[in-house]
Amino acid sequence: MIVQWVRKVFGRERKWKLVSSVSGMLGAMVAEKLMSAGYRAIRKDKAPVSPFDPSDTRFTWPAAIRWSVAGGIGLGIAKVVSARVAAIGWKAATGGLPPGVVDEPSVV
Repeated sequence: MIVQWVRKVFGRERKWKLVSSVSGMLGAMVAEKLMSAGYRAIRKDKAPVSPFDPSDTRFTWPAAIRWSVAGGIGLGIAKVVSARVAAIGWKAATGGLPPGVVDEPSVV
């Protein structure tokens, strides 16, 4: 009875949401570390707490826009990679595709 309740409460969809959420959080943390390391490598100084702090003497609008674009690209890539890694891990663990993912037919 408890096993059936657990299977009902923690179905495939909820397990997939948990796996993909955890993967996304880890991907975001890795992306943040990589972007900070890239900033330090390019600028050769410590990354500011926020590049959008107008009270900082180093603040310029072009730099803020460049950082925004770089951050958006970095987080977009991290989102795609983390979703892909979660799907690969799900397939390896369960032998099937995650819920809501359809297998694309191979094009010859």
